[in-house]
Amino acid sequence: MEFSELLKSINALEDNYPPVHLWNPELCEGVEMRIDREGNWYYQNSIIGRDKLKILFSRILKVEQGQYYLVTPVEKVSVKVDIAPYMIVDYEVDAELKNIILKTNLDYNFPLDECHPIELRALGKESIPFVQVRDELEGFISRSVFYGLVELALKQGQVSGSELMLTSGGQKFSLGLIE
Repeated sequence: MEFSELLKSINALEDNYPPVHLWNPELCEGVEMRIDREGNWYYQNSIIGRDKLKILFSRILKVEQGQYYLVTPVEKVSVKVDIAPYMIVDYEVDAELKNIILKTNLDYNFPLDECHPIELRALGKESIPFVQVRDELEGFISRSVFYGLVELALKQGQVSGSELMLTSGGQKFSLGLIE
């Protein structure tokens, strides 16, 4: 993968995402890419510090059969992902506390709604909240954001049996059991 060519295009980022679902190039072997649990991106075990470069890479990221890849029309690079490629780092709520916009670490925002549901999953001894972000790509909700969503659910007064529920986009999402 020629990163110098990608660096040239960083300042030309557009709002539209390329049609990576249409690209099926050959796998490029010998390149190590990784996204750790803190949302840091690595190339050949060196951290990628430039946010614009990570945002560019996130635009050409896709998942195939549970494996993540960076793809261009001519090559594909495997990406090891510790938890999920996106991390939810903030959110906004409307005045009525009914619609929530989630914000990722990669400059992508989306509504918490039917197309982007929250799902709690056990990962080891932890229960981690995941959310569908885009194009079958997931994100995990950071602890501080999750606590904020719990506080919001309490303000909404949404309890169903022993579950705390959060309402957004006309949908209800479980935030877990109340003990």
